[in-house]
Amino acid sequence: MGILSPIVEPPTALLSGSIGVVTLTKRLKPIYSDNASPQRSDTEHAILDGSAEMTAAQPSTIKAAKRYLARGWSVLPLRPRDKRPPISWEHLQHERPSEQDVAEWFRSWPDANIGIVTGEISNLIVLDIDPKHGGDAALERLEHKFGPLSATVEAVTGGDGRHLYFAHPGGLTRNRVGLSQGIDLRGDGGYIVAPPSIHPTGRPYAWAPGRAPDEITLAALPRWILVPIRGPRVGRSLPEWRQLVREGVPEGERNSTIASLTGHLLWHGVDPDVALELLLAWNRMRCRPPLDDAEVAQVIASITRLHDTNLRTPT
Repeated sequence: MGILSPIVEPPTALLSGSIGVVTLTKRLKPIYSDNASPQRSDTEHAILDGSAEMTAAQPSTIKAAKRYLARGWSVLPLRPRDKRPPISWEHLQHERPSEQDVAEWFRSWPDANIGIVTGEISNLIVLDIDPKHGGDAALERLEHKFGPLSATVEAVTGGDGRHLYFAHPGGLTRNRVGLSQGIDLRGDGGYIVAPPSIHPTGRPYAWAPGRAPDEITLAALPRWILVPIRGPRVGRSLPEWRQLVREGVPEGERNSTIASLTGHLLWHGVDPDVALELLLAWNRMRCRPPLDDAEVAQVIASITRLHDTNLRTPT
């Protein structure tokens, strides 16, 4: 009886467009001894006849996990074709696993996906761009306003999204859901799914051409992303802001207070047009007496220009 000895060629990524849809194909070239009939498993039949998507290959997955660990990234196992970990992973935010831990995980879950813990532990901040929720268009608008992002490590997800990896800026940089429409930020306290994991759709995560971590260095996180996450470095306390908007201000303090409130809102990611409408209403209700609408709009426009200039200034 002959023995099936499949030779597996490496996956080939085909991308189209700026993001692209990744299609990975896996070709098997069976070699049989003694001209015997092939004895194939159900999985081999499924791959050979095209009725199944490519499944995670345990040897390549564990090798990838070990390479990430060698880069200083804190890795964790995720359930097969899933984004949820099968283990408690909070300690991995503060201490990277050992190579023995990684080997044991993939012995226990051979088809597991790979997660990378973001934040200072891995020196990573990741932008998660979801084009299905407007992420591509939102990023294009931001780059038009603040300038293009630097080339950096990039992965394409099995769900047609993108993960842009940046160097951690130091200090606490938490996750931010809804950084902009269709854009989330994964930082301290978060994790992302990494190649060659398999998406729930059955398609793999893959590094974009020329953007794998051994092909390009991590870019610095732009200031215009960092500052709104962390907020202003100095200013009033939260109780003081609440008292200010509740009680209003008298003549002589109106312009400076509207300027401060504008800066406070902009630093926290409020759209300038939204800030204008909010402060026009606040001025009418709380300033004694109210300023003219045109004067309020002029103050807000001035602070908005200053805010944009500060965000464009490199750190």
